[in-house]
Amino acid sequence: MLKNMLLTIILCLTLTPVMYAADNPSPKQPGDRIDDFTLKGIDGSSYTLSDMKSSKAVVVIFWSTECPFVQPYRDRVSNMYNDYSKQGIAIWAVNANNTESLADVQEHAKKNDYPFPMLKDVNNVLADQLGATRTPEVFVIDPNSNVVLYHGRIDDSREADKVTTSDLKNALDDILTGKDIAVKTTKQFGCTIKRVEK
Repeated sequence: MLKNMLLTIILCLTLTPVMYAADNPSPKQPGDRIDDFTLKGIDGSSYTLSDMKSSKAVVVIFWSTECPFVQPYRDRVSNMYNDYSKQGIAIWAVNANNTESLADVQEHAKKNDYPFPMLKDVNNVLADQLGATRTPEVFVIDPNSNVVLYHGRIDDSREADKVTTSDLKNALDDILTGKDIAVKTTKQFGCTIKRVEK
């Protein structure tokens, strides 16, 4: 009896870190390389990182149709896309939530008239590779080296009138002026990505 209890405790202690690691992937950080990836957009087009070598950076923002932390950013990200896409920066919104269907994402994007591409990360493959856990959460990637340049939040408040630091904009401005990004990592906040069980 005691032997069985000890065995159970040992198994629990051994398996817990594995399960925790699966549910809480370690995010890629600035300087880390990532693998090439391709995602389907809600328009049926394919979006591949290695096809973006003419871009100065690819911004991946993990998005949600429902998260109350994402919705206040709709106009801000649309404005950023309209501004930075003209300067050679690609901005992709990626939905990795298994609780939000392709039809949900299509309807949401149409309703909000998003100018930026909306991609569906089926089975959260890209979210797992990058270690993304939140919506919204940002990874800025150099498409020529597949290196993460910035990871974190869009800015420091979901309320636009309370923003004191525009972290993503600052990082993109540094890239465009050829500077090293001053602040490469910030603490993201938002809803958890609803992953598929693997």
